[in-house]
Amino acid sequence: MNDDHPLLKEIAYLHESIPAGYEDWQPTDLDYLLREESLKLLMQHEGDQILAIVEEELIAFIWYKMTDHTHIKSLWVDPRRRGQGYASRLKNEVKRMSEAQGMAYIKGTVHPANRGMVALNKKLGYNWVGKEMRLEL
Repeated sequence: MNDDHPLLKEIAYLHESIPAGYEDWQPTDLDYLLREESLKLLMQHEGDQILAIVEEELIAFIWYKMTDHTHIKSLWVDPRRRGQGYASRLKNEVKRMSEAQGMAYIKGTVHPANRGMVALNKKLGYNWVGKEMRLEL
């Protein structure tokens, strides 16, 4: 996905909304606008990338960056489509690309209350390292 893709606004909104179930998180309109701008700038200048699954509407996305390792910054699946393998598909594609680029590991922060993502990461071979889940490649 490029930095002027029309789905970036929706992805920015969804990313800011992900922590909604976690205590006091109340994003504002400014938070959404700033996230959209930061996504564009990170894609233009820092090499951040987004993979999306779209079937008439956005089904799922993963936002990541590769340096000497891969950092998964966000992963979202439409709640109506969870449990159908979309998250695994995206994570496995990022793993394939990371291995092809010689990355040492993949990491991402997962809120402990997100039991589904914790379970998926464990199933895919990730381990807790501090506050992050990490997969050695």
